[in-house]
Amino acid sequence: MTAGSTPARVATAIAIGLAVVLAIAWSGRSGEGRRALAECDAALIRGDAIDAILAARVAAEARCPTCSAPDEALAKLEQIAKDAEARGDDVTAFAAWRAERAALIAASVTSTVSDRRTHAEVEVARFAHRLESAAVAGGATPTAAAAEDKLRAGLAANDLPNGTVFALVGLGGVVFLVTAARFAMARGERRGTTDLALAATGAGIAALGALLF
Repeated sequence: MTAGSTPARVATAIAIGLAVVLAIAWSGRSGEGRRALAECDAALIRGDAIDAILAARVAAEARCPTCSAPDEALAKLEQIAKDAEARGDDVTAFAAWRAERAALIAASVTSTVSDRRTHAEVEVARFAHRLESAAVAGGATPTAAAAEDKLRAGLAANDLPNGTVFALVGLGGVVFLVTAARFAMARGERRGTTDLALAATGAGIAALGALLF
Protein backbone atom coordinates (compact mmCIF):
# COMPACT_ATOMS: atom_id res chain seq x y z
CA MET A 1 0.00 0.00 0.00
CA THR A 2 1.47 3.35 -1.08
CA ALA A 3 1.74 6.33 1.24
CA GLY A 4 -0.86 8.28 -0.72
CA SER A 5 -3.40 5.45 -0.89
CA THR A 6 -4.53 5.69 2.73
CA PRO A 7 -5.74 9.31 2.56
CA ALA A 8 -7.49 8.54 -0.73
CA ARG A 9 -9.28 5.56 0.76
CA VAL A 10 -10.26 7.58 3.83
CA ALA A 11 -11.61 10.38 1.64
CA THR A 12 -13.59 7.87 -0.46
CA ALA A 13 -15.07 6.25 2.65
CA ILE A 14 -16.06 9.65 4.03
CA ALA A 15 -17.67 10.63 0.72
CA ILE A 16 -19.66 7.39 0.58
CA GLY A 17 -20.76 7.79 4.19
CA LEU A 18 -21.91 11.36 3.57
CA ALA A 19 -23.82 10.28 0.46
CA VAL A 20 -25.63 7.57 2.42
CA VAL A 21 -26.51 9.97 5.23
CA LEU A 22 -27.81 12.58 2.78
CA ALA A 23 -29.88 9.98 0.92
CA ILE A 24 -31.48 8.77 4.15
CA ALA A 25 -32.17 12.35 5.28
CA TRP A 26 -33.70 13.26 1.91
CA SER A 27 -35.91 10.17 1.91
CA GLY A 28 -37.17 10.89 5.41
CA ARG A 29 -37.85 14.54 4.66
CA SER A 30 -39.61 13.77 1.39
CA GLY A 31 -41.77 11.13 3.03
CA GLU A 32 -42.67 13.50 5.87
CA GLY A 33 -43.88 16.10 3.38
CA ARG A 34 -46.01 13.62 1.43
CA ARG A 35 -47.60 12.23 4.59
CA ALA A 36 -48.43 15.71 5.87
CA LEU A 37 -50.01 16.64 2.53
CA ALA A 38 -52.18 13.52 2.67
CA GLU A 39 -53.25 14.44 6.21
CA CYS A 40 -54.09 17.96 5.04
CA ASP A 41 -56.27 16.63 2.22
CA ALA A 42 -58.03 14.23 4.59
CA ALA A 43 -58.73 17.06 7.04
CA LEU A 44 -60.15 19.23 4.26
CA ILE A 45 -62.44 16.41 3.14
CA ARG A 46 -63.90 16.07 6.63
CA GLY A 47 -64.17 19.86 6.96
CA ASP A 48 -61.57 20.33 9.69
CA ALA A 49 -59.76 23.50 8.58
CA ILE A 50 -57.56 23.76 11.69
CA ASP A 51 -56.15 20.25 11.30
CA ALA A 52 -55.65 20.96 7.60
CA ILE A 53 -53.69 24.11 8.42
CA LEU A 54 -51.49 22.29 10.93
CA ALA A 55 -50.76 19.47 8.50
CA ALA A 56 -50.07 21.88 5.65
CA ARG A 57 -47.59 23.76 7.81
CA VAL A 58 -45.70 20.54 8.51
CA ALA A 59 -45.59 19.78 4.79
CA ALA A 60 -44.48 23.32 4.00
CA GLU A 61 -41.54 22.98 6.39
CA ALA A 62 -40.42 19.64 4.92
CA ARG A 63 -38.05 21.25 2.45
CA CYS A 64 -35.49 19.20 0.53
CA PRO A 65 -34.02 19.29 -3.00
CA THR A 66 -36.62 18.44 -5.70
CA CYS A 67 -39.35 17.95 -3.06
CA SER A 68 -42.68 19.35 -4.25
CA ALA A 69 -44.61 19.03 -0.97
CA PRO A 70 -43.59 22.43 0.48
CA ASP A 71 -44.82 24.46 -2.49
CA GLU A 72 -48.03 22.41 -2.68
CA ALA A 73 -48.60 22.96 1.03
CA LEU A 74 -48.10 26.72 0.75
CA ALA A 75 -50.60 26.82 -2.09
CA LYS A 76 -53.08 24.88 0.06
CA LEU A 77 -52.63 27.31 2.96
CA GLU A 78 -53.30 30.25 0.67
CA GLN A 79 -56.40 28.56 -0.72
CA ILE A 80 -57.67 27.75 2.77
CA ALA A 81 -57.19 31.40 3.73
CA LYS A 82 -58.99 32.69 0.64
CA ASP A 83 -61.89 30.25 1.05
CA ALA A 84 -62.23 31.18 4.72
CA GLU A 85 -62.25 34.89 3.94
CA ALA A 86 -64.89 34.36 1.25
CA ARG A 87 -67.24 32.80 3.80
CA GLY A 88 -66.46 35.44 6.45
CA ASP A 89 -64.30 33.21 8.67
CA ASP A 90 -61.53 35.66 9.51
CA VAL A 91 -60.15 33.53 12.35
CA THR A 92 -59.39 30.60 10.05
CA ALA A 93 -58.00 32.87 7.34
CA PHE A 94 -55.75 34.53 9.92
CA ALA A 95 -54.54 31.12 11.13
CA ALA A 96 -53.75 29.98 7.59
CA TRP A 97 -51.71 33.08 6.75
CA ARG A 98 -49.86 32.85 10.07
CA ALA A 99 -49.06 29.20 9.37
CA GLU A 100 -47.67 30.10 5.95
CA ARG A 101 -45.49 32.85 7.38
CA ALA A 102 -44.23 30.57 10.16
CA ALA A 103 -43.40 27.80 7.67
CA LEU A 104 -41.51 30.20 5.41
CA ILE A 105 -39.46 31.49 8.34
CA ALA A 106 -38.76 27.96 9.60
CA ALA A 107 -37.50 26.94 6.17
CA SER A 108 -35.26 30.02 5.78
CA VAL A 109 -31.56 29.96 6.60
CA THR A 110 -30.65 33.59 5.92
CA SER A 111 -32.24 36.98 6.36
CA THR A 112 -33.41 37.09 2.73
CA VAL A 113 -37.16 37.72 2.59
CA SER A 114 -39.15 36.20 -0.29
CA ASP A 115 -42.09 37.82 -2.08
CA ARG A 116 -44.28 35.04 -0.73
CA ARG A 117 -43.36 35.80 2.86
CA THR A 118 -43.89 39.53 2.29
CA HIS A 119 -47.37 38.81 0.96
CA ALA A 120 -48.16 36.51 3.89
CA GLU A 121 -47.09 39.20 6.35
CA VAL A 122 -49.33 41.76 4.66
CA GLU A 123 -52.26 39.35 5.02
CA VAL A 124 -51.40 38.51 8.64
CA ALA A 125 -51.32 42.22 9.51
CA ARG A 126 -54.59 42.83 7.65
CA PHE A 127 -56.47 40.07 9.45
CA ALA A 128 -54.91 40.86 12.84
CA HIS A 129 -56.11 44.44 12.48
CA ARG A 130 -59.53 43.28 11.31
CA LEU A 131 -59.93 40.93 14.28
CA GLU A 132 -58.75 43.67 16.64
CA SER A 133 -61.27 46.09 15.20
CA ALA A 134 -64.05 43.55 15.63
CA ALA A 135 -63.00 42.99 19.25
CA VAL A 136 -62.99 46.74 19.92
CA ALA A 137 -66.44 47.04 18.37
CA GLY A 138 -67.55 44.39 20.83
CA GLY A 139 -66.30 46.41 23.79
CA ALA A 140 -62.64 45.38 24.08
CA THR A 141 -59.95 47.95 24.85
CA PRO A 142 -58.12 49.05 21.69
CA THR A 143 -54.42 48.24 21.41
CA ALA A 144 -52.11 50.78 19.77
CA ALA A 145 -49.75 48.04 18.60
CA ALA A 146 -52.58 46.44 16.62
CA ALA A 147 -52.58 49.22 14.01
CA GLU A 148 -52.09 47.56 10.63
CA ASP A 149 -48.94 49.52 9.72
CA LYS A 150 -47.32 48.72 13.08
CA LEU A 151 -48.24 45.06 12.76
CA ARG A 152 -46.74 44.91 9.30
CA ALA A 153 -43.53 46.58 10.45
CA GLY A 154 -43.23 44.21 13.37
CA LEU A 155 -43.74 41.15 11.19
CA ALA A 156 -41.14 42.36 8.70
CA ALA A 157 -38.46 42.52 11.41
CA ASN A 158 -36.05 39.68 10.70
CA ASP A 159 -34.03 37.89 13.39
CA LEU A 160 -32.48 35.40 10.97
CA PRO A 161 -28.70 35.67 10.45
CA ASN A 162 -27.41 37.11 7.19
CA GLY A 163 -25.02 35.51 4.74
CA THR A 164 -21.93 36.96 6.44
CA VAL A 165 -22.59 34.89 9.55
CA PHE A 166 -22.82 31.68 7.56
CA ALA A 167 -19.70 32.62 5.59
CA LEU A 168 -17.75 33.03 8.83
CA VAL A 169 -18.94 29.71 10.20
CA GLY A 170 -18.22 27.94 6.92
CA LEU A 171 -14.80 29.50 6.41
CA GLY A 172 -13.75 28.82 9.97
CA GLY A 173 -14.98 25.25 9.79
CA VAL A 174 -13.12 24.52 6.54
CA VAL A 175 -9.87 26.05 7.79
CA PHE A 176 -10.12 24.13 11.05
CA LEU A 177 -10.89 20.76 9.44
CA VAL A 178 -8.22 21.00 6.74
CA THR A 179 -5.41 22.18 9.00
CA ALA A 180 -6.38 19.83 11.83
CA ALA A 181 -6.32 16.90 9.39
CA ARG A 182 -2.90 17.93 8.07
CA PHE A 183 -1.55 18.21 11.60
CA ALA A 184 -2.98 14.82 12.60
CA MET A 185 -1.56 13.06 9.51
CA ALA A 186 1.90 14.65 9.77
CA ARG A 187 4.58 12.72 11.60
CA GLY A 188 7.64 13.68 13.58
CA GLU A 189 9.35 16.81 12.40
CA ARG A 190 6.61 17.44 9.84
CA ARG A 191 4.27 18.37 12.67
CA GLY A 192 4.74 22.12 12.87
CA THR A 193 3.07 24.78 14.89
CA THR A 194 1.74 26.50 11.74
CA ASP A 195 -1.00 23.94 11.11
CA LEU A 196 -1.94 23.93 14.76
CA ALA A 197 -2.14 27.72 14.79
CA LEU A 198 -4.23 27.75 11.62
CA ALA A 199 -6.58 25.15 13.09
CA ALA A 200 -7.01 27.28 16.19
CA THR A 201 -7.66 30.34 14.00
CA GLY A 202 -10.28 28.44 12.02
CA ALA A 203 -11.97 27.33 15.19
CA GLY A 204 -11.96 30.93 16.41
CA ILE A 205 -13.56 32.23 13.19
CA ALA A 206 -16.25 29.55 13.36
CA ALA A 207 -16.89 30.39 17.02
CA LEU A 208 -17.24 34.09 16.13
CA GLY A 209 -19.81 33.22 13.48
CA ALA A 210 -21.69 31.06 15.97
CA LEU A 211 -21.75 33.91 18.50
CA LEU A 212 -23.20 36.24 15.84
CA PHE A 213 -25.85 33.67 14.87
